[in-house]
Amino acid sequence: MRKILVIRLSSLGDIVLTLPVFKALRQADPDARITALVKEQFADLLANNTDIDQVMMLKRNESLSSIIQRVRQEKFDAVIDLHANLRSRIISLFSGASKRVRYRKAALARRLYVGWRWRSQELEQHTLDRYMDALHRLEGTQADGNILIIQTAFLGDAVLTTPLLTTLKEHHPAAGISVLCTPETAEIFKSHPAVSDVIIFDKRNRERSLRARWDLIRRLKARRFALAVIPHRSLTSALIARLAGIPRRVGFSSSQGKWLMTDTVPFRWGVHDVERNLALLGKLGIHTSAAPLHLEADPVALAAIDGRLKAAGLKANQKLVGINAGSVWATKRWLPEGFAAVADRIAGELGAKVLFIGGAKDQELIGKILGLMKTPALNWAGQTTLSELIAAISRCAVFLTNDSGPMHIAVACRVPTVAIFGPTTKELGFFPYGEGHIVIEKDLSCRPCGLHGANACPLGHFECMKTISPEEVFDAVKKLSSPAVVGGGSINDDVSRPTIRRDDIRATS
Repeated sequence: MRKILVIRLSSLGDIVLTLPVFKALRQADPDARITALVKEQFADLLANNTDIDQVMMLKRNESLSSIIQRVRQEKFDAVIDLHANLRSRIISLFSGASKRVRYRKAALARRLYVGWRWRSQELEQHTLDRYMDALHRLEGTQADGNILIIQTAFLGDAVLTTPLLTTLKEHHPAAGISVLCTPETAEIFKSHPAVSDVIIFDKRNRERSLRARWDLIRRLKARRFALAVIPHRSLTSALIARLAGIPRRVGFSSSQGKWLMTDTVPFRWGVHDVERNLALLGKLGIHTSAAPLHLEADPVALAAIDGRLKAAGLKANQKLVGINAGSVWATKRWLPEGFAAVADRIAGELGAKVLFIGGAKDQELIGKILGLMKTPALNWAGQTTLSELIAAISRCAVFLTNDSGPMHIAVACRVPTVAIFGPTTKELGFFPYGEGHIVIEKDLSCRPCGLHGANACPLGHFECMKTISPEEVFDAVKKLSSPAVVGGGSINDDVSRPTIRRDDIRATS
């Protein structure tokens, strides 16, 4: 059992972006003991994550020597540093782990872009993709030589195996990929561009005898395959691979021949078969792309939020639109009068209930916004725990936000999100990840003016926010709140929202 430590010390949004890393780790090594090291104030975000076995908290004012000592006591085999600052590098260096990887922060590229507008390909990559790159370097790829896919099930099963073939070929273009299948499904694989050749196994007719099967095993053994990937969960498939002397055999833990595998992956019900098959490649360090951000609200917190919303007058089928008007950095905050105008139109024209969320420090700002509004709205700034914040956002039909941590929470809760970007830009890697979201920003030569924003506009004009109009923000919220886009958002809505294609919704500029 491998013991793996993932370090991400701050901030809220960054930790939300680590969730696909934990899921991919779990898929690649179900038996691993996975630990997350985060700051004490963010521990609740990961507390109920089933992909994480332990959350280590970096306590407030804890010394570097103290956290290093605690890490060393755990005797980790591997460390993934997703923070990449001096402190996390030192913790990783002295962790005692035999394998250490660190995500590539692209710090120089970002600073060159901020200071001199020097563009590079590194800036086209989302931070989450950089996190996944670090994971890939930890797992490595181990599919040198020829590869055999064993899929002797029915036609539908064969068709659902084709994405696995495509992905495997993309990651190992020089490898020869052969498929062992039945005569009934051979045409599926013969026409596939990733397949080098098809080996027929007529198991129901001509090759039912032990002699015929032994002949097949000898033919496979002569091919000297380096790897067998076995989506078919039968004992026969596993036994053929083992007797053919294929040194590495990857299959499902529910296979009748799992004891003949060198690597197994959990067979998960409730997911598409294509996704299950692709999960087998996790053992090879292959992840086609980062999984979507995913956060499930705590049931207790969700019940409490539902009760509060009902008490506040939210009707059974009324949509809830969440607004995060705050940010740690002043220049990341859109204008209060802008939020007030949009919130009034959301309530008046869309008939939705408006909920302002935020921390205790945002109370004064939201109070000012409410004072500018003509219609009442809910103000829960500083009145929710982190678990309740996640639950509240998950109940929203649409979420309007500045570039901030709650933005990533909304995306992870599968809530269509309108994000307002002022001093920061998408090139810095922290835009809403995935499909079905809108980023509103202006193409100004002074953007970005920093990595994280500032307390005041360096040039004194604040045009990046002043030129964003309430009309375009409201239009974006209205577009995402339409019935064709979202599946509801009321407290009685437990239906999964449909997928939104990027072509359906374009960023406003």
